[in-house]
Amino acid sequence: MKRVLVVDDEPITRMDLREMLQELEFDVVGEAGDGFDAVELCRSLRPDVVLMDVKMPVFDGLAAAETILREDLAGCVVLLTAFSDREVIDRANAAGVTGYIVKPVEERLLLPTIEVALAQSQRLRQSREEAAKAVSRLNDSKLIHRAQAVLAQRAGISESSAYQELRRLSMDKRVPMAVLARSILEQEPRRKDKPC
Repeated sequence: MKRVLVVDDEPITRMDLREMLQELEFDVVGEAGDGFDAVELCRSLRPDVVLMDVKMPVFDGLAAAETILREDLAGCVVLLTAFSDREVIDRANAAGVTGYIVKPVEERLLLPTIEVALAQSQRLRQSREEAAKAVSRLNDSKLIHRAQAVLAQRAGISESSAYQELRRLSMDKRVPMAVLARSILEQEPRRKDKPC
C-alpha cells in the first residue's frame, strides 16, 4: 500500500480525503493543517505521496512542497487547490511537483492523478541518479588522468604505461582506480610558484 500524508487547513477536507484515499486502498499515515507541520511529518514518516493544499496559514503548500522535494522527504507531492492560475502552476513546476488537482476533489480523478505523479516522480528520481553517476564517473576519469600524468612524470614513463601501472595496482590492491588515483594525488606535494 502506498503511504500518503494529507495536508489541508480544513479538518473536514482532510477527513473527506482520508476516506477517499482509504477506499482507494492507500494507507493514510498522517495529517497536517499547515505546511510547517507537513514538512516535519515528512521528515519522520517519509511518505510515498504528500497530498497538499496550496493556500494554508503559517507555511503555504508551495513553500512546503519546495522544502519536501529539495530535501527528498517524500516520493512525490500532489497539490490541491481551488486556484489554477499560471503563477501557482509555474511555481509548482519549478518546485518539482508531479501532480495537481483542482478542488473540489473528485474521487474518480484521485487515483489516476496519484499513480501518474508517483510514476513521474520515480522517472525524475532515476534521471537524477543517472546524472549524478555520470558526473561521478567524469570526476573519477579526471582524477585517474591527473594521477596517470603524475605517475608518468615520477617514473619517467609514458602516460600509457602509467595508466597500465595504475590499472595493475588497482587490481592488486582491489580498490577502484579512482580511489588509488586520489591517494596518489594527495601524496603529491603542492608546488608553489617561486617568485621571480
